Amino acid sequence: MSFLRRMMTGVVGAGAAIAMALSMAPAAHADDAVDSARRDLTTLQIEAAEVQRNLETSQQEQEKAQRQYDLTAEDLTDQRELVEKMRVQVGRVAVAAHQQAAGMGTAKLLFTSDSEDSFLSEMSVIQSVTAITDEQLTRLAAEEARLRELETTQANALTKVNAEVKHQSELSAEYDKKVADAAELVGRLTVEQQSRLAQAQNDAILAANAASLAKLPSNISRDGLNLPTGSGQGVWPANGPLTSPFGYRVNPIGGHSELHDGTDIGAACGTPVVSAWTGVVVSAQVEGGWGNRIIVDSGMYKAAYNHLQTMSVSPGQTVTAGQVIGAVGTTGYSTGCHLHFSTWVNGQITDPMSIF
Repeated sequence: MSFLRRMMTGVVGAGAAIAMALSMAPAAHADDAVDSARRDLTTLQIEAAEVQRNLETSQQEQEKAQRQYDLTAEDLTDQRELVEKMRVQVGRVAVAAHQQAAGMGTAKLLFTSDSEDSFLSEMSVIQSVTAITDEQLTRLAAEEARLRELETTQANALTKVNAEVKHQSELSAEYDKKVADAAELVGRLTVEQQSRLAQAQNDAILAANAASLAKLPSNISRDGLNLPTGSGQGVWPANGPLTSPFGYRVNPIGGHSELHDGTDIGAACGTPVVSAWTGVVVSAQVEGGWGNRIIVDSGMYKAAYNHLQTMSVSPGQTVTAGQVIGAVGTTGYSTGCHLHFSTWVNGQITDPMSIF
């Protein structure tokens, strides 16, 4: 696994939490140096996430071009063999036609033929051979044109592959530069300031979560719903490996400890996302760094499904556990296709894995 790919795995969702935190909560400390560092780090994280999205796009384009190259290579082999066989056949017929025409001219045929029928028969043979040659020449020209088209397609595919590889190298260098800039930025702070920076980041993340919940409607009717009453009653929201767990981790850009406020599920874009519990959709909208975000209120539990490609439910709608509510995406400040799944128990942000 490449260095940049490892970074992509580690940083998924980091830019979203920090950017949302800065936009929704004030700085936890008044220290100008720490506050400035937070803003600069956030900018670097968002830019790094954009670089990683570009990298993923480039890799997809490279894979597509490589598939085109490989498919064309197979066709080219068959087409070259076909054209070569046709050239040999046309050559043989043309030589035979030339020899027959030279050895049996019209005048000679006229004087050597036993009858008019014989003369016309000999002429018919010559014309037939000529017609066959013309037909084969026309088909050969068409097959040679297709061969040139395939060669051009393959050359263009190879050019695309090489261009994307070069672009990925440039993106890797750009990402490394942002990591280095972040390290230099943090390195200019004192140990005490670095500690305050980490604390400020975490406070802001928690404040962003609290602010998000505070905006939700409070007059939710859950009458008649089979709501969960404890752990072990939910449905896991998407199929895919866990790429980043809930909890404190080292921020790959800033190098400081940071709260990851959910669990990342590394599923492909378009993978169905289901509601973990029966409940009421209280929010389904684009929400800053979280991108397309659905929040479902299930009484003691609330769950947020972030970075969705599509949302198939609306606020106020009742959903049942296991019901499809959207699809995995990479909207907002996301560095690749995944579901960022956040949960709250009685209003407190909680590790989703501890509930299931």
